[in-house]
Amino acid sequence: MLISYFYDNFIYFYVMNLKQLKSLCTILEEGSFAAAGHKIGLTQSAISIQMQQLEIELEILLFDRKTRPPTLTADGVLIAKIAGEALKQTDRIKQVAAGNQPGDQISIGFVQSCTQHILPRILNEIRKDHPKFRIYVKTGLSNELASAVIHRDLDYALVTSPMSEIPDLQFTEIKNEPLMVIGPPSLAHMKSDVELIRSMPFISFSKRTWLGQKITTTLQMRGILVEEIMEIDSLDAIENLVNQGFGVSIVPKRLLAESVQSILTKIPFGDPVEGRNLVLIERRESSQPNIDKFIHGIFRRVASMRLVN
Repeated sequence: MLISYFYDNFIYFYVMNLKQLKSLCTILEEGSFAAAGHKIGLTQSAISIQMQQLEIELEILLFDRKTRPPTLTADGVLIAKIAGEALKQTDRIKQVAAGNQPGDQISIGFVQSCTQHILPRILNEIRKDHPKFRIYVKTGLSNELASAVIHRDLDYALVTSPMSEIPDLQFTEIKNEPLMVIGPPSLAHMKSDVELIRSMPFISFSKRTWLGQKITTTLQMRGILVEEIMEIDSLDAIENLVNQGFGVSIVPKRLLAESVQSILTKIPFGDPVEGRNLVLIERRESSQPNIDKFIHGIFRRVASMRLVN
């Protein structure tokens, strides 16, 4: 009955304050008023006022305020999901009003380490096949991009595969990049990954990233203690620091990347070798299967490319 009410009154749903609906969807995604406010850029009290106004307009309780923090009721969860669909339709209306067909624009996120080598090739391949496509690109951490896809701010994102499943997202493997322990060229005599890791201070890839978390977890599981002296969020910077003799590190052998790895000491990390799994993520409920198929084909095409020197 509740679903019927909202679909039958779809126009009414649209004339509501869209900011309220976006806030509601963000609360569902983030789990609290405070986290939603941080994501959107509003204070917790501003979010609370928005939700009170929305409850008055709908004449229904969206939150159980007996809990701390307040939690969405069953009706609140259902309405938040419907609001997400309404916001998506609003985006399509805006596209049409701007003279674009809904299928003419797509948005794709990329983890920062893929922007220099993979992003340009993806854009070139899309432009070759569909020159009229309008493409919006956003870079960020894997968790930020996954959140943006769930929240419908992005259609797709190329990210490092998470260590646990995210139910709202569909994952398509694009490339598995083997992880390598790297050291200065002077350490070429080293025979094992553990020997190389322990030979010098360790330069970590940022633990805010899913890749950095995986490397840290794997080191701990193998009982390998490191002397960490730096934590860097750029793989290129890490490779250059290693080349200059500041330490050793663990990085992926990146797809299509021209790097200093060719002159470094390199030993595969683990047996079998650990890897960074690059995956294309999208929402499970797709409304554009033809575009999905096209985008998947583009990413697979780029993943099969070889670096030409």
